Parts: sequence; structure tokens; C-alpha cells
Amino acid sequence: MTRQPLNVAVPWSLSHYIPQDGFHPLYQALFDHAPDTINILAWDNVALCRRFRGNVSIPNTLVAMAQERARRAGNLTRNSIAARYNECFWPPDQILTDALPGEIEFHHTVPFPSLNRPFVFHCELFQSLLVPFAGQINGSSSQTLAEIKELYRDILATPLCLGIYSHVPDTLEAFRRFFSDPHIDRKLYRSRVGLSLNAALDSDRPEKPSLERPRFLFVNSASQNPDDFFRRGGHLVLRFWKDFLADDRAGLLMLCCARPRDVELNAHGVDVLMVRAETGRSIVWAQDYLPSYEMNALMKSVHFCLLPSASLHSVSIMQAMLLGAIPVVTDTVGTSVYVKDHETGIVLNGMRAAMWREDEETGILVDRYSGVPELDDSLVAQLSSRVCRLLDTPAAYSKMRDCAIAYAKKEFAGEAFSDQFWSAVSDLCWPDIRSTVYPNAAISRVGKALRDCTVDGGGEGWARVFDSPTQPILRINAGMGVVQEWGGAAMHVYKHSGVEGHNCSVMAQHYKSDAPRATFSYTLRELEGKYLPYTEHSWKSRAFNNLSPPLILWIARLFKPFPLLYSFGSWVLSMLRCGQRWILTYMPRPKIDADIALIWKDVSGYNVIRCNERFYAIPHGEGIFILEKAETGGYSSCFADYSVEKVLKLIAEQRVSRTQSGAVLPGSASEDV
Repeated sequence: MTRQPLNVAVPWSLSHYIPQDGFHPLYQALFDHAPDTINILAWDNVALCRRFRGNVSIPNTLVAMAQERARRAGNLTRNSIAARYNECFWPPDQILTDALPGEIEFHHTVPFPSLNRPFVFHCELFQSLLVPFAGQINGSSSQTLAEIKELYRDILATPLCLGIYSHVPDTLEAFRRFFSDPHIDRKLYRSRVGLSLNAALDSDRPEKPSLERPRFLFVNSASQNPDDFFRRGGHLVLRFWKDFLADDRAGLLMLCCARPRDVELNAHGVDVLMVRAETGRSIVWAQDYLPSYEMNALMKSVHFCLLPSASLHSVSIMQAMLLGAIPVVTDTVGTSVYVKDHETGIVLNGMRAAMWREDEETGILVDRYSGVPELDDSLVAQLSSRVCRLLDTPAAYSKMRDCAIAYAKKEFAGEAFSDQFWSAVSDLCWPDIRSTVYPNAAISRVGKALRDCTVDGGGEGWARVFDSPTQPILRINAGMGVVQEWGGAAMHVYKHSGVEGHNCSVMAQHYKSDAPRATFSYTLRELEGKYLPYTEHSWKSRAFNNLSPPLILWIARLFKPFPLLYSFGSWVLSMLRCGQRWILTYMPRPKIDADIALIWKDVSGYNVIRCNERFYAIPHGEGIFILEKAETGGYSSCFADYSVEKVLKLIAEQRVSRTQSGAVLPGSASEDV
């Protein structure tokens, strides 16, 4: 008997209040390689924003329901843990989750289900369940852990939870120990894991530069979170690099992350003077968010991917192995699923014993990350000796690299991951696929009104959202407004303060009185220069525009009972409009000097400047921006376009080209790397 298609709702956090929520790259294969029997539905922020502005009754209805939900939740909250959970999964997101079409829901990392229909949950590491309450877990508070256990047991033990999946055996064991609940134990399933074919370049054996000048890459996370530098082992990489150079070796170290302050680097044992001296020589520091195609190009060009992290680095490990970069990782929880020491990568020992311990109350492994000088010294020493040993035996390096590529193709195949997972989910739902259960008729009506506001999975929709940052990243600060990018959308607001947390939600401006008014668009070009300051065009469009249509209609209704007055008013309005057209045509235009603003400083060796309505990128070390000089080729290199997105792409292409050729970018201290 043929199974009917299963509609899966993915109610990812529309405000991105929890860092682990959203379209995590670990799950891209489930979207890109979903079988024909699976139809995945998720809200599109841009479509929602446009629909809300086109029909204000919809957000008004949502706000009324959210306020009622908040009132009831406030009355039912029993403790601070439940209150914190409701703060993360705030009422507007709860209502939009209810309204999203689908027979079942799919959640990952931290479960935020509607509890109005069945759902499945995928969790890589058990510790992610504790992330929303990080500020409330002090030491090993048994009361706090008991409240967390009660909260999640009410969610996961309910019959609406069909299955809990993980590809990490330690995670499934942690669920058993923490809850000690037979209802939850029966729902635990082992899954595969894999990379989408769309997330990696051609994975045939990539050609690498000579091992005589090896290339190394450090990334702080797949989401490129700028706050993870030390937890991800960035300081260990810089300390290794000092030893590497001191051993009279040559090479190139690329770091893709925000650069910490010197005082922070110094506190973690990094030689700041060495870092300053080598930046632009043997160290290339890319501090901007890199889309997947750029990250793939870097992975494909390096010999080693350095990931000496305190926590698991799953997507980066798989990406590196598939593209022929040997991963260097620690023995933290979950590493054994991805890397086999001496075979498919290098595993540094000591992290698990030093940073992870078994909680006495629950028996689960708890991450107690803190700086341990002895551990750092040991990891740096292991990193130096293991890497240098491979470099001195090219045959061993080549063998390990080939094993890593073969293992990644077999074990991390995205299609196999998707087929296995969705087949298991379909088996749980078959033959009784229940229709979506809406809590009330009002939400059902809202869902129907928004049914075409979901991501276009058949086109470039999934590629757009997965290639975009999972957390808001500042793209433009042009004075009148700022533009942030995340989740496949560009978000413009007219003020920068407070653009975080729930203020990034498409519902914030309707639900919160202090939230900034936001405009969502798919590209920067669609914002039509809203973020630009005062220009001649804006003056012309505003001139004599105070006679707004509402005012005219109000005067017309007032004069309508008096025909003579109404006729006279119409004549006056006609004369005013004629005068407006004459003034706009013949009135001297106000002289407007070139409006120049620095948008970004030192982006891969370039300064990005906005001049009037165009964007320019000039080398960082070639002085101030002069329009005539840029237009006549006076700079050694210059990019210009009406789209800042296009200028940044040109810089990125230049960066990848120069990195692959072994040259440094403009503004660097030396061209000899």
C-alpha cells in the first residue's frame, strides 16, 4: 500500500533567541535529500513580514492570541526553570508554531514543540538541553537539575513525542541515565549523520599545494560564532604556530573567526608580539562570516584543519575529511563518532578527562570548561609533535588523507543519513498519520491565511537559509539604519540599539512596544537603499508631501455636505498639486556634497566605503578614500558596485584566489608567505 506524503513542520525559532536553534548545518542533508514522501514546511520571515504589512489584521490576531498565551503561562509557571523556558520559547513563536501546517513537527538540539501534534527530536549532545538554563545552573545544584528533568520529562514522555534520535552513543546513554523513565527509553533511536552534497564542493581527491609549505585552517564553529575562540582552542593553535615557526618551518595559518583582544590572548598564553608580526605574513585572519562556498574552497586548499576544541566540532570535521584536510581534534565527547586516531585524523588526548566529569546526582557527563594551563601545555605539545611527524613522512600523510576521504564518503553520506532518518520517522507515523490538531479555530484560520508564507523548498529556499548565518550578523551600519543577516534574510532597522534576542523576530514590532520597526528582504538590493542617509532622491520624494491621503479624505468628508465649499476645496487642491509639480521641476536643487561613510574597516585587506549610493572597496593601507581617485584607477585595486553584497563577494573571490596562489591580500605586511 502506497504511503501518503508526510508534511513535516520545522518551527525553528523565529527570533533566534537560543544560539543552537535555527537551520543548523548539521541537518542540511535532511532538507536537501528528503524523499518525495516528505514535505518539509518552515516559515519564511520575508514572506511573513510582507504579509503582515499587507494585512494588519493577521498580526493583530496573532498578538491577541500571544498575549492570552503569555497570561496563562504566567499563571501556570511553577519555578524559574519553567519561566526561563517560556522566555526562550516566547508566546509569538508558540502561536506561529501552532499555525505552521504539518502532521508532525521536527525539532533538534533544544525541543520547543507545540504539544498540539506529534513530534520527533534529534539531539547531537545531551548538554544542549541545558543551554537555555546556563545562567541558572550553579555548581551541581540538585534542585535545578530536578526542575530541568521535570520540565523535559513532561515534554519527552508525552505520547506526542514519537522518537528521540542521536548519532552519538554517549547522548542516548545520557538520556537513559538522566530521566530513568521507561517511556523515554523506548523512544531512543540511533541515527546516522552526514553532509549534504550541496554543502561541499566536488569531493574527488582535491589537489593540494606542496607539503613543503603546508597550510593550516582554524575555524571556531560551523556557525562561526565569534564568542567561541578560546573554547574552540584558538589560543592553542596560535601557540602551536609559534613552536612551528621556531622549528624553522614555513607555512600558512588561516583563522576564520573574530580576533580576540590582545589582553585576552595574552591571558591564555599567546605571544601577542608574534601574532602581530606574523599577521599578513604567515598568518591570515579572516574575521567576516564566510558562506559555505568560501569555506569549502579554503578547506579544499589546506592540508590540516585544526580543531582542538573543548566541545564537538561535527560539521567542520566532516567537511574537512571530505575535502581532504586532515582534522586535528581533541578526545572530547562525541569525537569517536567522527575521527579514528592515527587512521582518519589526529586525536589529542586529555580534554575529556580534564573537562568532562560524571555528575553525582544524575550520572550524566557535564562539561566544566575552564582554562587549565597544564592541559593547554600538553595539547600544544601533542599538536606540534603529531603534525610535524606527519609532515616529515609525506607517505604517512597521504595515506591518512586518503583514509579520511574514503571514510567520509562512506560514513557521512548525506543521502544515506536522510533516507535512514525519514524512513524511521515515517515508520513511526504509519499507518495512523494524524492530521494537525489546532488548539482553536482562530489559529486554524491564521494558518490558512499564511499557508503560502513558507520557505520555497522546491527552489533555492533551503540553500538560501543554510548558506546564511544562523545568528544575526551585522552587514551594514550606515547611520540611518543597520542591516543584519541571518536565516536567509536581510533585516533592516532604523536604530541599532536593542536589535538582539526577540527583537530579531518578525513579530517583535507587533508584539513589543519598544521593538524597532524591521523590514525583512531576501537581498540587500530589495531594501532599495533604506539604510542610506539623506540623499537628493530622498529630498525630492519628501518635498511637498505633507498633504497625505488620509488628511485629504478627512477634509473631503467634512466638506461633502456643502457643495460650494467642496468644489472650492477641489480647486484649491488642484492648484496646490500644479504648484508642486512646477516647483519640483524648476526649483534649484539643493547642493549635496558627496556623502562618504566607512562601512567596514580592513575586510581581508580592504576598506569598504559608501559614497552616495555606491559602495567601494579600496586597499586598507592606501590612505583616505577620494572619489576621483577611485573612478580613475588611482588605487592599486578597487571594487565598486551599487550593491554592497556584490562588493563583498568580489573581495571574497579575490581573497580565495590570492589564498590559493599563496599571496596575501592588499594591506598585508608582505607578499611572501
